[in-house]
Amino acid sequence: MPNPENITKHQFKKGQSGNPKGRPKGFPNLRNALESAIYNAPDGTDHIQSIANVLIEKASSGDMRAIQYLFTILYPDGIHKYEQQKEIDSVWGGGGMPSFKTAKDEINFYNQL
Repeated sequence: MPNPENITKHQFKKGQSGNPKGRPKGFPNLRNALESAIYNAPDGTDHIQSIANVLIEKASSGDMRAIQYLFTILYPDGIHKYEQQKEIDSVWGGGGMPSFKTAKDEINFYNQL
């Protein structure tokens, strides 16, 4: 635990940055640079499709990291949520989960699953 005698009271003024000479506004970060390179290719090629094809090819050949990444992209909430939604859709004819007017309606819905 820090010694209270060594702590400077109000080290930073209110509203003042702790790093006033930090990264300038508008300075590109890595994400922006990558997005720009992918979407604004000078030759007009679609890099997203190329990347997707490579990822699918690796996953098809058994690369577990590629498979895991693909599933993370396709099912961000997990495959179990996807399977649960398919089951709900089969009960309710593809319309998704209904809105319930009463608690009894909700209980009846879950009893049908």
